[in-house]
Amino acid sequence: MTDRRIIDKIEFYVTNVCNLTCENCNRYNNYKFTGTQHWKDYKDDYAFWATKVDIKQVTILGGEPLLNPSIKEWATGISELWPNCPVQILSNGTRLNAVKGLYDILGDKIWLGVSLHNADHIEGFEKQLYDFLEGPVYKKDLKEEEDLPAQFAYRYIDKNNKQVSMYCQNDFINANLIEYAPSQFRFYNSDPEEAHSVCGFARHKNYHFIRGKMYKCGPVALMPEFAQQFTVDLTDEDKNLLNSYIALSPENWDEYSQEFFQNLDNSIPQCKFCPTKFFSKKIAPFSKEFQINT
Repeated sequence: MTDRRIIDKIEFYVTNVCNLTCENCNRYNNYKFTGTQHWKDYKDDYAFWATKVDIKQVTILGGEPLLNPSIKEWATGISELWPNCPVQILSNGTRLNAVKGLYDILGDKIWLGVSLHNADHIEGFEKQLYDFLEGPVYKKDLKEEEDLPAQFAYRYIDKNNKQVSMYCQNDFINANLIEYAPSQFRFYNSDPEEAHSVCGFARHKNYHFIRGKMYKCGPVALMPEFAQQFTVDLTDEDKNLLNSYIALSPENWDEYSQEFFQNLDNSIPQCKFCPTKFFSKKIAPFSKEFQINT
């Protein structure tokens, strides 16, 4: 297969570490989930990917990506490999002023998005945002122009045309991880086709790059890693299934890429670990190390 693939959007997941504990985090970052990826370790893999796929939109996330010590290298490195693709760093908004040089890398191709998890925190967020940007700052109401699911959303543009967009979403739907006793976990046991039919990752095509490999979604990559670090109730059969997913990588591209892309939007056996019904619950994030002052 010689034709370049076109991917509308993809999420570069760069760390399991987060400083907030939001219940129902669908990548399990509300627990003491460790593991951070450094750009230098994977830049060659992504250089390979840049010869094979065109990407229209990139989001860098975690965890909290601004806790990744190489976050600037991630953003600039991806932007250099895909120069026509806008790159968003999606943060929880608590560490804007904690990353030296973050402001300097923002521009036409790299911008900062903030997913604010508590509407009561907007005043504290804006206070540090105005310290981060260089005034005067123009505040634009995005919901006046776009049909967004967020409770409210604004874009902040400063005198140097540096942009930060903020989306406030006060609730999460249930993740596929169940803590049935303190520090005791299990995943769902569902019909894979039914679970896939209601999956937001599948509906929105939230493909992931993690450690130089492409995954259908975040959970299929992160469940085995979480099970290594925590006590998860799994049968031997389910443990084998959990670890049997094959991601697409530079190493298996030649023999596997056509099959991978043909089936990318279909259900996979690991969908059984996800729910078939969803409920929404208000987020009450609290900090592991830092909280926005309101």
